[in-house]
Amino acid sequence: MATNEKLGSKKTEEVQEKENFVTKTLAFFNKYSNVIYGVIIAILIIVLGYILFNKFYLQKKNNEASAMMTQPINWLMAGDTASLNMALEGNEEFSGFLDIASSYKITKTANTANYYAGLCYLKLGQKDEAMDYLKKFKKKEDVLWYACQATIGDLYDEQGDESQAISHYEKAVKSEDPYFTPITLFKLGQMYERKGDWKKALDTYKTIENKFYSEYQKMGISQFAERAKAQAGK
Repeated sequence: MATNEKLGSKKTEEVQEKENFVTKTLAFFNKYSNVIYGVIIAILIIVLGYILFNKFYLQKKNNEASAMMTQPINWLMAGDTASLNMALEGNEEFSGFLDIASSYKITKTANTANYYAGLCYLKLGQKDEAMDYLKKFKKKEDVLWYACQATIGDLYDEQGDESQAISHYEKAVKSEDPYFTPITLFKLGQMYERKGDWKKALDTYKTIENKFYSEYQKMGISQFAERAKAQAGK
C-alpha cells in the first residue's frame, strides 16, 4: 500500500513538473511574443532575400560573365605572347579575364577567371602575378581547383618552400583525375624523399600503383618505390 502511495505521489509530481514547464513556456512566449515573431520574420526575410538575389541577380550576372569567357579562353589556348596578353586584358571588342574577374566578383565565373588569369601569367613567365591569381581561385570547380593546387605547389617548389609545396600537393592529390594526379603524386613522393620521409614517399608511390597502374608503369615508378622501400626499412 505504501509503495502504491509513493508511486502515485511520484506520478503527481511529474505531472505537476510538466504543467509548470508548460505554464512557464507559455508565459515566456506571451511575454516575448513580439520579439520572437520579429526574429522569425527577420529570418524569413533574409532567406527570401537570398533566394531572390541568387535567382534574379546572381545567376543573371554569372550567365553574362560566362558568355564573355569564350574569347579569352581561345586566346589562352593560342598560347603566344600577344594572345596571352589579350586573354588577360581583352581588346576593344572582348573583355579579358582580369576585367571579368573584377567586374563580376561574386560570381562563379569570376572565380574561374582568376584561375585562367593565373595560367596566363604563368605562361608569360610572370610567376608572382600567377601565384596571386591562382591563390584567389576558391574551391567551386573541383577538377580545376585540384589542378590549381598542383600548380601552386610547383611554384612553391621553385621558390624552395618545401613545406608549402607539400601542403598544396597534398591537397591536389585528393583528386581522382587520371592525368595530373599521378604526376602530382610522384612530385609529392619526391618532396617526401628530400625531407627524408621515406615511409611517406613509399606510400605515395604505392598509391600511384594501386590507383593509376598504367601511369605507374609508364612513369617507371617501381624503381623509386623500391628505393623508398629499402630506405624506409633501414
